[in-house]
Amino acid sequence: MSNHLQAPTMSARPVPGRVALLAASAAYGALVVLQAVTLPQSVPAHVGPDGTADRWEPLAAHLVTATLVGLATALMFWFLPALMGRFPSDLVNLPHKEYWLRPENLPATRARLANQMGWFGAAVLVFIGYGIWTVGQVALGTPPPAAVFWVLFALVLAGCVAFAVWSYRGTAWRPPAD
Repeated sequence: MSNHLQAPTMSARPVPGRVALLAASAAYGALVVLQAVTLPQSVPAHVGPDGTADRWEPLAAHLVTATLVGLATALMFWFLPALMGRFPSDLVNLPHKEYWLRPENLPATRARLANQMGWFGAAVLVFIGYGIWTVGQVALGTPPPAAVFWVLFALVLAGCVAFAVWSYRGTAWRPPAD
């Protein structure tokens, strides 16, 4: 009889990263709806690093772009884990992939990815949402300090680096001991 560990599967409990992604998606959607009813008919199409608008567009174009970007981002991070195991293994960049891509471990791999991609997707949506919110604030004549964007950008970048280190050097993807 084999003495291999059974890979854990997703339970009936909500996956925290997925909940975070849903919450960020709902907040992002609420922001777009709020902007639809509060912004003027002409809004910045682009805001430069110093916080000033250098191009303008109709509100409808802004809302369509914001909606499509938000939907694409949320859907990508929601469905990406389901694709694991369908790509050739040489295209997968995952620590200890020889363990995690075994057919018996794919359910656990997808569950971990669903959680982690949920958190990452939520962070990306918050960052994009801040940009969309900034466009609205500039349109209303109350732009936030430009430094806030750079601080948020630095935090997102530091989070990505910390996550990469934790994934490759820490316990995030370390296979269970036999």
